[in-house]
Amino acid sequence: MGLSAVLILIIFVVTLIVIMSERIDETAVALFGMSFAGIVLFSLDGISFGSFLAAIEWNSIMFIAAMLIIVAVAASSGMFQYLALVLLHRTQGNPKKVFLTMLGFVFGISLFLDPLPTMLVMGTFTVEICRAIDMDFRPLLISEVVVANFASIPTIVGSVPNLVIALWTGVNASLMFIILMPLALILFFITIPILLHIFKDSLVDDDSHESDFIFLIPPATMINSRRDFYLSLIAMLVLLTGFMFAPGAGIDVTMIALLVASGMLVFSEKRAKDFIRQLSWDTIFFLIGLFGLVVSLNITGIVDGLASGLGYLTGGNIFIAIIFMVWVPGFALSVVDNIPIAAVLSPLALQLGDLNPVVPMALLAGTNIGGYTIPFGDAPNMIAMDLAEKGRRPISFKQFTKVVFPLALLHLVIITVYCIAVAFVFM
Repeated sequence: MGLSAVLILIIFVVTLIVIMSERIDETAVALFGMSFAGIVLFSLDGISFGSFLAAIEWNSIMFIAAMLIIVAVAASSGMFQYLALVLLHRTQGNPKKVFLTMLGFVFGISLFLDPLPTMLVMGTFTVEICRAIDMDFRPLLISEVVVANFASIPTIVGSVPNLVIALWTGVNASLMFIILMPLALILFFITIPILLHIFKDSLVDDDSHESDFIFLIPPATMINSRRDFYLSLIAMLVLLTGFMFAPGAGIDVTMIALLVASGMLVFSEKRAKDFIRQLSWDTIFFLIGLFGLVVSLNITGIVDGLASGLGYLTGGNIFIAIIFMVWVPGFALSVVDNIPIAAVLSPLALQLGDLNPVVPMALLAGTNIGGYTIPFGDAPNMIAMDLAEKGRRPISFKQFTKVVFPLALLHLVIITVYCIAVAFVFM
């Protein structure tokens, strides 16, 4: 290993440690680390900063930015709240039915939304609905975090880590959905009875909600802008159709996403500036910094060395590779935000994918589970806890961990068994 490789590895490790410490903004740290990596590559290997930047996965960055725009416009229209209230009207305020309806709805929208916007959209709505029918909202908030994460597994657009892994490893979106959707459903139907048992005391129906005003509110009042509402519906249909048929026609999904996102902005007219300002620019620049660091690892041969070392450890055994890809991001590194974990392990998954196409998908599943293994593992967890605090019914780390940690371990075991079983099909 040359001097440049040693320095790049030190920069990368230090950057991750500082990010984990949460003492300094993660976006600032990632960009700072990338800048230092660029200086090392230029000084010792003669690689210009322009060439360094050109090697970054800009296709992935543009795809993520496009999806963030689509989510911003759709969420602002009130579309998700409208659909949720339509479903809730059928529950008549029965706590158990409300619980099941909300989790089913969260499962559905999480196929298209990252867990973070899912909790931003549904979290406040959940608290208000539960208050209106005098129901404890804490069981729902905790459960929504869990469901939002594992329901994101089957689709490219389900989470930012999915986007990073799928675009980096070249996973076929249709094959990914076919293989991982049954897994998500298995997790859902196993998890729901467990959650109902855990929170059974909070879901008792006392019949005091028959005249609750929330069920007198027409769902249409949730729509903030009819124009944005219909625009969002049409955009989602176009997007899903494009994702289904674009790969088979040789069309890049990023082009489809950018077309839909830019079209939504064009039809939003003057409000387009507001949507662009609301974009999660910190997430975008965080990914640019991380991708830059991963590129520096690639250039200096560190990724190839890690892949070779892992290949030696696994002995070319796909089952050991699957276990590694599930449990390292899902358990061992769950204290780290799952976006950098996805960026770091994607190049390894790409190379190990030559053993079996299920290996990158195991990484997809494990990374999403790692989002809720512990309370401070990811932003959606903190949003749920913050909303509970503001609602004067705080969720302690102990309460959160007592519910989600055993579930996460169970999910990791199920995913491991499932992926190994599916891997036999491709042998």
